[in-house]
Amino acid sequence: MSRRGDPDDLSIVIHELRNPLVGIDAAARVLANELGSHPASGRASAIASEARHMLALLDGLADAEAAAAGRLRSRPRAADLSRIARGAVAAAQFPDHRVALRGDAEPLMVMADEGRIRQVLANLLANAAQYSPAGSTIEVSVRAQRRRAVASVEVRDHGPGLTAADRRRLFKKFARLSTSGGTRGSGLGLFICRAIVADHGGELRHANAAGGGSAFTFTLPLALSDSSLGGTPRSDPGARSRRFAPRSARPGDG
Repeated sequence: MSRRGDPDDLSIVIHELRNPLVGIDAAARVLANELGSHPASGRASAIASEARHMLALLDGLADAEAAAAGRLRSRPRAADLSRIARGAVAAAQFPDHRVALRGDAEPLMVMADEGRIRQVLANLLANAAQYSPAGSTIEVSVRAQRRRAVASVEVRDHGPGLTAADRRRLFKKFARLSTSGGTRGSGLGLFICRAIVADHGGELRHANAAGGGSAFTFTLPLALSDSSLGGTPRSDPGARSRRFAPRSARPGDG
Protein backbone atom coordinates (compact mmCIF):
# COMPACT_ATOMS: atom_id res chain seq x y z
CA MET A 1 0.00 0.00 0.00
CA SER A 2 1.35 3.44 -0.90
CA ARG A 3 2.08 5.87 1.91
CA ARG A 4 0.20 9.13 2.13
CA GLY A 5 1.87 11.62 -0.20
CA ASP A 6 3.64 8.95 -2.20
CA PRO A 7 4.44 10.36 -5.69
CA ASP A 8 3.11 7.11 -7.16
CA ASP A 9 -0.35 8.05 -5.87
CA LEU A 10 -0.24 11.31 -7.78
CA SER A 11 1.02 9.57 -10.92
CA ILE A 12 -1.98 7.24 -10.81
CA VAL A 13 -4.40 10.14 -10.37
CA ILE A 14 -2.82 12.07 -13.27
CA HIS A 15 -2.98 9.01 -15.49
CA GLU A 16 -6.62 8.38 -14.63
CA LEU A 17 -7.55 12.00 -15.29
CA ARG A 18 -5.67 12.23 -18.57
CA ASN A 19 -7.55 9.46 -20.35
CA PRO A 20 -11.05 10.97 -20.12
CA LEU A 21 -9.72 14.47 -20.85
CA VAL A 22 -8.04 13.23 -24.05
CA GLY A 23 -11.36 11.68 -25.05
CA ILE A 24 -13.31 14.86 -24.25
CA ASP A 25 -10.86 16.97 -26.28
CA ALA A 26 -11.05 14.67 -29.30
CA ALA A 27 -14.84 14.31 -29.16
CA ALA A 28 -15.41 18.06 -28.75
CA ARG A 29 -13.17 18.88 -31.72
CA VAL A 30 -14.99 16.36 -33.91
CA LEU A 31 -18.32 17.78 -32.79
CA ALA A 32 -17.21 21.35 -33.51
CA ASN A 33 -16.15 20.31 -37.00
CA GLU A 34 -19.42 18.49 -37.67
CA LEU A 35 -21.52 21.41 -36.43
CA GLY A 36 -19.83 23.75 -38.88
CA SER A 37 -21.44 27.19 -38.71
CA HIS A 38 -24.04 26.21 -36.11
CA PRO A 39 -23.82 28.42 -32.98
CA ALA A 40 -23.16 25.35 -30.84
CA SER A 41 -19.89 24.80 -32.72
CA GLY A 42 -18.25 27.56 -30.69
CA ARG A 43 -19.31 25.91 -27.45
CA ALA A 44 -17.86 22.59 -28.58
CA SER A 45 -14.58 24.32 -29.45
CA ALA A 46 -14.56 25.94 -26.01
CA ILE A 47 -14.98 22.52 -24.37
CA ALA A 48 -12.02 21.19 -26.37
CA SER A 49 -9.94 24.21 -25.37
CA GLU A 50 -10.71 23.72 -21.69
CA ALA A 51 -9.83 20.03 -21.93
CA ARG A 52 -6.45 20.88 -23.46
CA HIS A 53 -5.88 23.47 -20.74
CA MET A 54 -6.52 20.82 -18.08
CA LEU A 55 -4.19 18.38 -19.85
CA ALA A 56 -1.45 21.03 -19.82
CA LEU A 57 -2.00 21.55 -16.09
CA LEU A 58 -1.70 17.80 -15.48
CA ASP A 59 1.52 17.64 -17.48
CA GLY A 60 2.91 20.56 -15.50
CA LEU A 61 1.96 18.96 -12.20
CA ALA A 62 3.60 15.69 -13.23
CA ASP A 63 6.82 17.49 -14.20
CA ALA A 64 6.83 19.55 -11.00
CA GLU A 65 6.39 16.52 -8.77
CA ALA A 66 9.11 14.64 -10.65
CA ALA A 67 11.44 17.61 -10.23
CA ALA A 68 10.73 17.96 -6.52
CA ALA A 69 11.37 14.24 -6.02
CA GLY A 70 14.60 14.29 -8.02
CA ARG A 71 13.09 12.10 -10.73
CA LEU A 72 13.07 14.56 -13.61
CA ARG A 73 15.38 13.12 -16.25
CA SER A 74 16.58 14.69 -19.45
CA ARG A 75 18.45 12.96 -22.28
CA PRO A 76 21.00 15.52 -23.47
CA ARG A 77 22.85 14.97 -26.70
CA ALA A 78 24.71 17.22 -29.12
CA ALA A 79 22.16 19.64 -30.60
CA ASP A 80 22.22 22.98 -32.40
CA LEU A 81 20.92 25.61 -29.95
CA SER A 82 20.60 28.23 -32.69
CA ARG A 83 18.25 25.93 -34.61
CA ILE A 84 16.23 25.15 -31.49
CA ALA A 85 15.84 28.87 -30.78
CA ARG A 86 14.81 29.61 -34.37
CA GLY A 87 12.17 26.90 -34.16
CA ALA A 88 10.83 28.23 -30.87
CA VAL A 89 10.60 31.77 -32.25
CA ALA A 90 8.87 30.54 -35.41
CA ALA A 91 6.35 28.57 -33.34
CA ALA A 92 5.55 31.52 -31.07
CA GLN A 93 2.22 32.95 -32.19
CA PHE A 94 1.47 36.14 -30.27
CA PRO A 95 -0.93 38.46 -32.12
CA ASP A 96 0.08 41.47 -29.98
CA HIS A 97 3.84 40.92 -29.87
CA ARG A 98 6.78 40.58 -32.24
CA VAL A 99 9.52 38.10 -31.34
CA ALA A 100 13.01 39.03 -32.54
CA LEU A 101 15.93 36.57 -32.55
CA ARG A 102 19.43 37.96 -32.11
CA GLY A 103 22.88 36.49 -31.62
CA ASP A 104 24.67 33.51 -33.13
CA ALA A 105 23.22 32.50 -36.48
CA GLU A 106 25.85 29.79 -37.03
CA PRO A 107 25.35 26.32 -35.52
CA LEU A 108 25.99 26.39 -31.78
CA MET A 109 26.33 22.86 -30.49
CA VAL A 110 25.27 22.21 -26.90
CA MET A 111 24.29 19.23 -24.81
CA ALA A 112 20.49 19.36 -24.81
CA ASP A 113 17.33 17.34 -24.74
CA GLU A 114 15.66 19.24 -27.58
CA GLY A 115 12.10 18.61 -26.45
CA ARG A 116 12.84 19.84 -22.95
CA ILE A 117 14.67 22.97 -24.12
CA ARG A 118 11.81 23.79 -26.50
CA GLN A 119 9.54 23.47 -23.46
CA VAL A 120 11.69 25.98 -21.55
CA LEU A 121 11.72 28.46 -24.44
CA ALA A 122 7.99 28.15 -25.05
CA ASN A 123 7.28 28.88 -21.39
CA LEU A 124 9.64 31.87 -21.21
CA LEU A 125 8.22 33.34 -24.42
CA ALA A 126 4.64 32.86 -23.22
CA ASN A 127 5.48 34.56 -19.92
CA ALA A 128 7.12 37.45 -21.74
CA ALA A 129 4.02 37.94 -23.90
CA GLN A 130 1.74 37.69 -20.87
CA TYR A 131 3.56 40.30 -18.78
CA SER A 132 4.54 42.87 -21.42
CA PRO A 133 2.38 45.50 -23.13
CA ALA A 134 0.75 44.90 -26.50
CA GLY A 135 2.86 46.07 -29.40
CA SER A 136 6.17 45.52 -27.61
CA THR A 137 8.96 43.28 -28.88
CA ILE A 138 10.20 40.15 -27.13
CA GLU A 139 13.92 39.71 -27.72
CA VAL A 140 15.63 36.31 -27.80
CA SER A 141 19.44 36.31 -27.79
CA VAL A 142 21.66 33.26 -28.28
CA ARG A 143 25.37 33.48 -27.49
CA ALA A 144 28.38 31.28 -26.84
CA GLN A 145 30.46 31.84 -23.71
CA ARG A 146 33.36 29.67 -24.68
CA ARG A 147 35.55 30.53 -21.70
CA ARG A 148 32.85 29.08 -19.46
CA ALA A 149 32.16 26.25 -21.93
CA VAL A 150 28.48 27.18 -22.04
CA ALA A 151 25.97 28.78 -24.38
CA SER A 152 23.34 31.17 -23.10
CA VAL A 153 19.83 32.13 -24.18
CA GLU A 154 18.21 35.33 -22.96
CA VAL A 155 14.50 36.08 -23.29
CA ARG A 156 13.78 39.73 -22.59
CA ASP A 157 10.47 41.56 -22.45
CA HIS A 158 9.64 45.24 -22.07
CA GLY A 159 7.08 44.92 -19.31
CA PRO A 160 7.13 46.40 -15.80
CA GLY A 161 9.83 44.11 -14.44
CA LEU A 162 9.48 42.36 -11.09
CA THR A 163 9.26 43.64 -7.54
CA ALA A 164 11.73 42.42 -4.94
CA ALA A 165 8.95 40.33 -3.35
CA ASP A 166 8.12 38.66 -6.67
CA ARG A 167 11.76 37.90 -7.36
CA ARG A 168 12.14 36.11 -4.02
CA ARG A 169 9.35 33.67 -4.87
CA LEU A 170 9.80 33.57 -8.63
CA PHE A 171 10.95 29.95 -9.01
CA LYS A 172 8.83 28.43 -6.27
CA LYS A 173 6.06 25.94 -6.99
CA PHE A 174 2.62 27.49 -7.46
CA ALA A 175 4.04 31.02 -7.27
CA ARG A 176 1.76 33.62 -8.83
CA LEU A 177 3.24 37.07 -9.46
CA SER A 178 1.62 40.25 -8.20
CA THR A 179 1.33 41.40 -11.83
CA SER A 180 -0.52 38.28 -12.97
CA GLY A 181 -3.93 39.91 -12.47
CA GLY A 182 -6.69 37.66 -13.76
CA THR A 183 -4.50 35.66 -16.14
CA ARG A 184 -4.65 31.89 -16.01
CA GLY A 185 -1.75 29.79 -14.91
CA SER A 186 -0.67 27.16 -12.42
CA GLY A 187 2.42 28.91 -11.10
CA LEU A 188 4.51 25.87 -12.05
CA GLY A 189 6.11 26.97 -15.30
CA LEU A 190 9.24 28.70 -14.01
CA PHE A 191 9.81 26.07 -11.33
CA ILE A 192 9.78 23.40 -14.04
CA CYS A 193 11.96 25.47 -16.39
CA ARG A 194 14.65 25.89 -13.74
CA ALA A 195 14.48 22.16 -12.96
CA ILE A 196 14.93 21.25 -16.64
CA VAL A 197 17.89 23.60 -17.06
CA ALA A 198 19.49 22.31 -13.84
CA ASP A 199 18.99 18.76 -15.09
CA HIS A 200 21.16 19.76 -18.08
CA GLY A 201 23.90 21.12 -15.80
CA GLY A 202 22.95 24.74 -16.51
CA GLU A 203 21.39 27.66 -14.66
CA LEU A 204 18.25 29.78 -15.14
CA ARG A 205 18.29 33.29 -13.69
CA HIS A 206 16.20 36.43 -13.78
CA ALA A 207 17.23 40.08 -13.79
CA ASN A 208 15.33 43.30 -14.20
CA ALA A 209 16.69 44.58 -17.51
CA ALA A 210 18.26 47.99 -17.93
CA GLY A 211 15.65 50.27 -19.45
CA GLY A 212 12.76 48.23 -18.07
CA GLY A 213 11.39 44.74 -18.40
CA SER A 214 12.54 41.30 -17.33
CA ALA A 215 15.39 39.20 -18.72
CA PHE A 216 15.46 35.45 -18.14
CA THR A 217 18.77 33.83 -19.05
CA PHE A 218 19.64 30.15 -19.04
CA THR A 219 22.88 28.35 -19.85
CA LEU A 220 23.63 24.95 -21.34
CA PRO A 221 26.97 23.14 -21.57
CA LEU A 222 28.67 23.32 -24.94
CA ALA A 223 29.06 19.96 -26.64
CA LEU A 224 32.50 18.43 -26.41
CA SER A 225 34.10 18.75 -29.82
CA ASP A 226 37.03 17.46 -31.76
CA SER A 227 36.67 20.41 -34.16
CA SER A 228 40.36 21.25 -33.82
CA LEU A 229 41.05 17.84 -35.30
CA GLY A 230 38.33 18.06 -37.91
CA GLY A 231 35.90 15.92 -35.92
CA THR A 232 32.27 16.42 -35.04
CA PRO A 233 30.67 17.21 -31.67
CA ARG A 234 30.25 14.21 -29.42
CA SER A 235 28.09 13.72 -26.40
CA ASP A 236 29.15 13.86 -22.78
CA PRO A 237 28.84 10.31 -21.37
CA GLY A 238 27.92 11.70 -17.94
CA ALA A 239 25.22 14.01 -19.23
CA ARG A 240 22.58 11.33 -19.61
CA SER A 241 22.74 10.47 -15.93
CA ARG A 242 22.26 14.06 -14.72
CA ARG A 243 19.28 14.52 -12.47
CA PHE A 244 17.56 17.57 -11.09
CA ALA A 245 19.28 18.70 -7.91
CA PRO A 246 17.21 20.03 -5.00
CA ARG A 247 19.23 23.29 -5.01
CA SER A 248 17.40 24.34 -8.15
CA ALA A 249 14.10 24.47 -6.34
CA ARG A 250 15.30 27.48 -4.34
CA PRO A 251 13.73 30.88 -5.01
CA GLY A 252 15.39 32.83 -7.78
CA ASP A 253 18.32 34.95 -6.70
CA GLY A 254 18.33 36.97 -9.93
